[in-house]
Amino acid sequence: MVLAAGLFASGQRFGQMARQAGLWLAVLIVLVVGYEYRFELQASAARVTSGLMPGTAITQTSAEGDLSVTIQRRGRHFETVGTVNGSRQEFLVDTGASTIVLTEANARKAGIDPETLDYRIPVATANGTAMAARVSDIEVAIGGIVRPGMIALVARDGQLSSNLLGMNFLDTLSSFEFQRDRMILRN
Repeated sequence: MVLAAGLFASGQRFGQMARQAGLWLAVLIVLVVGYEYRFELQASAARVTSGLMPGTAITQTSAEGDLSVTIQRRGRHFETVGTVNGSRQEFLVDTGASTIVLTEANARKAGIDPETLDYRIPVATANGTAMAARVSDIEVAIGGIVRPGMIALVARDGQLSSNLLGMNFLDTLSSFEFQRDRMILRN
């Protein structure tokens, strides 16, 4: 009543007040609908973002609180950006690799001194056999999925063109699946 009395006392015409009230009602309806469909809208926004920026790990949380990360295919491979010990790193997702493999340069960026490592583990790669060193207790994050205490191998420079995200990371997930040009990692 007080609001209505204030509106009528403002001296505005009824048509103008009705238009403003209708506009505010429309804004309120859009906000309520947006809130109710927030998870569906989040999935659509993630799909658009991953299409525009391939390699970007898009993190989503479902209505039940389950976390998933979507990676868009880049060319013939699934490549994504993550972190190792807080350092931004690019990864090639490799289900044929048993473990995470870092290049020497990327290990250095992650705070690992490659000069102190013992390169005596033979690793079969697409380019032949490479020698790698084992490192432990590193933190790897892809989107919102964070795994502390991971084991990785460090390959000498020139033996790999990029880091590999191997099965020891993928095995920590509840599931991962491929849907055409998208890979979905579920925490």
